Amino acid sequence: MNIPSIMRFRRILAECLFVMCVWMGFDVAPASGATSSAASAVAGGVSQAAFDTREVKTTVEPGVAVVELCYEFRNNGDFPLAVEGFIHSCGCMVGEWDGKPVDPGATGRIRAKFLTAGLRGKVRKSLHVCFFEVGTVELVAEVVIPEAITYSAQTLRWKIGEALKSKEVDIAINPKTPLRVLSVAGNDPAFSCELLTVEDARGYKIVITPRDTGTARVCVLQVRTDSKDPRDTLHGLFALVENAKPKGRVRP
Repeated sequence: MNIPSIMRFRRILAECLFVMCVWMGFDVAPASGATSSAASAVAGGVSQAAFDTREVKTTVEPGVAVVELCYEFRNNGDFPLAVEGFIHSCGCMVGEWDGKPVDPGATGRIRAKFLTAGLRGKVRKSLHVCFFEVGTVELVAEVVIPEAITYSAQTLRWKIGEALKSKEVDIAINPKTPLRVLSVAGNDPAFSCELLTVEDARGYKIVITPRDTGTARVCVLQVRTDSKDPRDTLHGLFALVENAKPKGRVRP
């Protein structure tokens, strides 16, 4: 039987004994000056986990799939402190514990793995640590995951009837994740698109020109790269011809 199971058994046994004593009419109040771990736990919990910090902030290098996090705490209680389990807000942040109870006055560590797959920018996630006879503590991680490729605009717009004037999208490549933009293609022949290289594997430019602005239309542009990361092999941009938005409500 492992340590958490033993502690759970002791807690259940203490609660059962308490109920039996009350049912049989015994006085279960502790003597003056005397304490017990079971009675203390029922009274509100003596053992407490004092964390140095409950929130960790970090920035990862591009391409890192797993971020290792560590939260240190001190057992300020009177009996060993053990972790019963974790409550995860999602699968991208997973808590870990070595299974060894932390003695009074000693320092323990909660480790967590933050999975970056599918995430970009500043991301905040949390998990709850469930301690035996104490309760839960929320731990937070704020991780900045840099973009490998950024665009000056995601959508280009023209108004119906607007002049057939070209518009541009600038592409910047993160120097720590060099990749090349291979091609740009749209699904509407009413728009032409041209890919220009400003600096190989560093910067590009897309020039988009409408051939017709007589009617509303939507064009989806697919930007293909040679990135080894599947998140960055294919990106989408949009070119729209749309009705002019009313400037304000017209009163009769």
